[in-house]
Amino acid sequence: MRGGGRQGFLVVAVAAAMLSGCAKPPVLGVLLPESGRAASYGKSMSDAMHLALDEAQEKGDLPKGFSAHWADSASDPATGIREFERLVDENGVRFVIGGCTSDVAKALLPVLAEKNILCLSPSASAPELTKKSKLFYRIFPSDELEGTRAGTFLYKEQGKRKVLIFSSGSEHARGVEPEFRQQYEQNLGGKVVNRILLTEVNWKREAADALTAGQPDAVYIIAYAEETVEVLRFLRNHRFKGTICATSAFYNRAVLDANTELVDGVYFPLPSFDPESKNELVQHFVAAYRERYGITPDIFAAHAYDAMRVALFVLSNTRYIETEELKKTLQFGLMDFPGVTGVIRFDDFGDVHHNPIMYIVKNGKVLNFERYRKEQLRRIKEQIMGLTR
Repeated sequence: MRGGGRQGFLVVAVAAAMLSGCAKPPVLGVLLPESGRAASYGKSMSDAMHLALDEAQEKGDLPKGFSAHWADSASDPATGIREFERLVDENGVRFVIGGCTSDVAKALLPVLAEKNILCLSPSASAPELTKKSKLFYRIFPSDELEGTRAGTFLYKEQGKRKVLIFSSGSEHARGVEPEFRQQYEQNLGGKVVNRILLTEVNWKREAADALTAGQPDAVYIIAYAEETVEVLRFLRNHRFKGTICATSAFYNRAVLDANTELVDGVYFPLPSFDPESKNELVQHFVAAYRERYGITPDIFAAHAYDAMRVALFVLSNTRYIETEELKKTLQFGLMDFPGVTGVIRFDDFGDVHHNPIMYIVKNGKVLNFERYRKEQLRRIKEQIMGLTR
């Protein structure tokens, strides 16, 4: 009797759990920086996500009973936590696209654990984020890859032996700078002549002194787009002639378009999204985005588009909307998910591995540097051949 009673209890318990799981609809939370210093990135991401949602609805691919609830982190960790909790407590969200800036993402990690909620970030890149939480995944590559790529580029490919660093002091900067220094200084033997912290009141005076004393032949700016433009304005005013390299956070289409002369000739690494790619999925996304919004999608739009597509796939292919089940689908059910940023496959930490590619801004256009260099060499060769005929 005891065995039969226990068996009956298990059947009832399992049935109750199944009913409980079935009762939870596929609700998605979206937490973006729609105001504050990262608002321009938030707009790119929001536009791309709405495009992905509309496309899924037109195809009939939205999960049954699906709803999405949106919130603004205001680019602020405290606000991000408050809005995240509201999404979970008031809307029953179990899966969130959020943590878009590294500082907000870092603040959310304890809340993810407390609430047991899965989070997928389209853009946070600080290296430690995925290592500190089993509930945090991201589409954007870690700063480890970006900092290493910039160090290699400046030392090996540009032949620059002395660099001056400008840092915003943000979580993004704290993630990128150690990796850059490891590669540029320790592995390759370059010299960082000084580090200018942009939050200091007298940073311009300190930078002017550093340019004179250190005589750097390159500058590395680790900051968001608006801050990077301020540094560029300072460097142009001081007639700096060396190589200028920024980070992926510099790539903001609106800021670039508004400062075409200042940003010309600046290099920066980006994850592998190429708007000129012949890949059918990329071509579709770029054409659809241009048609709707009148501009070419930037790197943040591309990663947000993929994040929304991944989230919809997970919600559509998870039978019970519970955190552990959602996590299993995200970790093991995606396989090699085709994204506009490349094949999406998460490792054991929740990271993707898309190696950054160097880009250059020329005449208002963001160009793949390797492709640009080959085109320039081709033109020079044609001119030489024309002169010798």
